Amino acid sequence: MAARRVVVWVVSAGFGAVCVLAALRLFDTTLDKFAPGNALLVFLSMGALSFIWLDFLFRTNYLRS
Repeated sequence: MAARRVVVWVVSAGFGAVCVLAALRLFDTTLDKFAPGNALLVFLSMGALSFIWLDFLFRTNYLRS
């Protein structure tokens, strides 16, 4: 169970980071122009979305049903 929980956290954080990089690449901008606050919001929202689904798929029960 502990290994699955670590996987959920690491994959969620990685997915959030990849989404930030994809947004920067998609809009052909830099982090200075995109604003660190916006990058943080993209990171948190995409990371949270993937966290919810990974919690469901791996049955780690972080989010109780």
